[in-house]
Amino acid sequence: MIITRKTRFNSANRWLNAKPARVICLTFLGVILAGTFLLALPAASQSRTSIGILRALFTATSATCVTGLVVVDTATHWSIFGKLVIISLIQIGGLGLVTITSFFYSFMRRKASLKTLVIAQESTANFGFSDVLRLVRKIMIITFSVEVAGGIIFATRFIPQYGFIRGLGISFFHSISSFCNAGFDIYGELKGPFSSLASFNDDPVVILTTGLLIVIGGLGFVVWSDLIDYNKNRKLNFHSKIILILTGSLILAGTLFFLLAENGNRSSASSLGSLPAWQRPLAALFQSITPRTAGFNSIDQTTLTDSSKFMTTVLMFIGAAPGSTGGGIKISTFAIIAATIISDIRGQDDILMFRHRLPRETFTRAFAIMGLALTIVMSATMLLTFLESRAIIAGRFGFLDLLFESTSAFATVGLSSAGTPGLQPASWVVLIPVMYLGRVGPASFALSLAMMKSSKPDLVYPEGRTLVG
Repeated sequence: MIITRKTRFNSANRWLNAKPARVICLTFLGVILAGTFLLALPAASQSRTSIGILRALFTATSATCVTGLVVVDTATHWSIFGKLVIISLIQIGGLGLVTITSFFYSFMRRKASLKTLVIAQESTANFGFSDVLRLVRKIMIITFSVEVAGGIIFATRFIPQYGFIRGLGISFFHSISSFCNAGFDIYGELKGPFSSLASFNDDPVVILTTGLLIVIGGLGFVVWSDLIDYNKNRKLNFHSKIILILTGSLILAGTLFFLLAENGNRSSASSLGSLPAWQRPLAALFQSITPRTAGFNSIDQTTLTDSSKFMTTVLMFIGAAPGSTGGGIKISTFAIIAATIISDIRGQDDILMFRHRLPRETFTRAFAIMGLALTIVMSATMLLTFLESRAIIAGRFGFLDLLFESTSAFATVGLSSAGTPGLQPASWVVLIPVMYLGRVGPASFALSLAMMKSSKPDLVYPEGRTLVG
């Protein structure tokens, strides 16, 4: 009996260790199922009646995958127990994937024959087992330090308004949700259901602190570690430079775009054009930051112009940095593909980016990740278009809104221009696996690609020629 148990345990252990992607996927699946069970309990709802399996599963998936799409207002529907479950899922989901992927990235760096996509190629030093533990400890310290600092800043705004206990709870819930790029908020009881940050445009402390937490969470563990060690090393590695430069560039470009595109938009009281002139630059800045997979909104997403919806969709698809609390295909993936296209246009044999040469296999992996992401987003959008055909005909929303919704789910953003609660339950069923794949897919797929050993075929096939373009 003992031998049988050991054999089964060893077999299961070997099955898990064979592919690290399995560990990532199964870990998140287990957390989602546990969260679904807890949120389906009557005690999780203020009405003391169960919300049902589907809504509980959608919420648990959205929280664990730090997405932010919701089918019920977080503040007004969930009890204190339900809110504690949600914020716990957010913390586990945000920190869990970073920690797990950190371990495997570091472990793969220990063996010279294994390469990761960008993070391990450009990360500093050669990590051993001791370095793995040091790195994980560093991630934990940074995470909780930033979240505590954010909670204290928010507390200076919320405690005077809502009292010590309530204000402190709101402050730390919002700080954790912001840093983890989750997009869940509990302002519904204070400002109205699904209000998010629309009523805080006149409070730069709340808007800017939220934006800063989002950016810090989206930079990734390699950049955090590199910035902390900067005083010692006096230099940043190539990966960190790319992430910091592109993060700043995308935020600046997005801010200018939204300020120009939405300045005259007065479709609703929460549209950017309806705000006082001094609040518009801040709202445009936040609208540029939040598609980095955060999900909070300070302006009405349903009344955005089509150009702004498309720009937001692009920013959501690009996402944050590898190994971060954010989603999307990742900034580095986008940068590699763009650099390859530019190099090919210039007729250069090498892929050049910021005076560095990148191997062609890096582009191949980046392109594979982008292809997988496009396939998921397009497939989900097609299904939503079919399921929501009556709503489209009725003019409630259009195709661009469903593309927006699918991209938001895959990139784990949480913004919605169609209104997730108003979609068909069948559409929620489509979005649940999209959120899951968007959170674990790019990381596990990148790890799988990195661990594949290149093999030469035994057969030599004839060369095929076809026209391109």
